[in-house]
Amino acid sequence: MKTHCEKFTVGRMGTVTSILLIALLVYGAIAVWSAGMTAVIVTYIIFGIVAIWVLLTMPRYLLLDDKSIVITHPIGQTVILKSDIIEVRAVERSELLGSIRLFGSGGFFGWFGIFRNSKLGVYRIYCGQLENLYLVKTLTKKYIISSSVPIEL
Repeated sequence: MKTHCEKFTVGRMGTVTSILLIALLVYGAIAVWSAGMTAVIVTYIIFGIVAIWVLLTMPRYLLLDDKSIVITHPIGQTVILKSDIIEVRAVERSELLGSIRLFGSGGFFGWFGIFRNSKLGVYRIYCGQLENLYLVKTLTKKYIISSSVPIEL
C-alpha cells in the first residue's frame, strides 16, 4: 500500500457554527469586561483555556501506510502500529448513537476524544465528519477513524 495522507475536514456547517459561536463568545467577553464582572471574566478565561486545548489536540491529518496509522495533532500525534491491530471494520454512524462523551469534543471542530456507548464500550474517536467510519481495534484500545480510503490490515 502506498502512503495515504488526508486532512480531517469539519464541513461547511461545522465551520460556520464554530465561527458564529466564537464571535458570540468574544462579543460577550468584551461586554462583560467593560461591565467589570469578575466572576464571569474568570469563566471566560476557563473557557478560553479549554478552547485552546481543543485547538491543540484536534486531529489535523490522517496518514496510512503499510506499518501504521498516524493521526497528527498540532501538538503531537497518535500512532497505531498495524502489528498491534486485531480488527478493522467499517462502522455505521448508527453504531455511535447513545455515545457519551467522557473527554473530548462532540462536534466543535470535529469529533475527537474518549467516548463510550453500550455497543462499542469505551473508544477514542478521530473524525472531522461522521462519514466513512472505521473501527480499529487493538489489544488495549478501540478507535473510530474517518477515512476517505478503506483502512485495512
